[in-house]
Amino acid sequence: MMENTFYDYGKPQGKKGEDLLDLMDEGHTPVSLWALTNLEVKDDNVVLDIGCGSGLNIKRLHEKSSNEKTYGVDHSDVSVKKSIMMNQKEVDEGNVVIKQANVLDMPFEDETFDIITGFETVYFWPDIVNAFREVKRILKNDGKFFLVLEANGCANDQTSQTANSQGCYFYTDEELKQLLLDAGYTQITFFLRDRINNKKIIRKVTPTDCSEDVVEDIFEMDKYAEEEQSEDYTPSKEWMCIIAQK
Repeated sequence: MMENTFYDYGKPQGKKGEDLLDLMDEGHTPVSLWALTNLEVKDDNVVLDIGCGSGLNIKRLHEKSSNEKTYGVDHSDVSVKKSIMMNQKEVDEGNVVIKQANVLDMPFEDETFDIITGFETVYFWPDIVNAFREVKRILKNDGKFFLVLEANGCANDQTSQTANSQGCYFYTDEELKQLLLDAGYTQITFFLRDRINNKKIIRKVTPTDCSEDVVEDIFEMDKYAEEEQSEDYTPSKEWMCIIAQK
């Protein structure tokens, strides 16, 4: 059996892609649920999930914002079909809308969304500053752009080189801070989970200032101690989610 490449993760295709989406759901659930503890979603928020994959996070988000429509986009036709199936009842009733689209050119009017999310997807975005600007275009003035990453950078140089050659980049918090500022966001909050010590760093950034606080962060679904390590794989010691605002 051929191993999955970073290309496969970035754009699942065919039966292999369907199976990979299931695998990613299982692997990404802990960090996704942890991240959502840091985001307030109101029942009347209009929400968009970019890179929606199987549609599982659309389902989670719509449960929190059930008084408004929830949207999803993905550039993979396999992901779009699977997302629709995952949310079939809500799609049929018009409460969930899922479209195939590119993050650089999304089919929505300016200032449409209260919350725009991206779970484990920003690694694959091309021309990332312009992608962030496109998100800002369709985000309401008081809206929140929410990014979730299972890794703060990459601890394994060989993995990083392979990923980069296949269009996948493991950004650090410092890199994302600068990219978001370059795209015009003016309030950025980082939540960094120290998985070893069960601590959370909360860092608030503006173009001219930065403040930081550290709090306890117990999250029972985090099984860092049980993750296997090898020459080719080093588990991420830090999860990250970000709220960026205009």
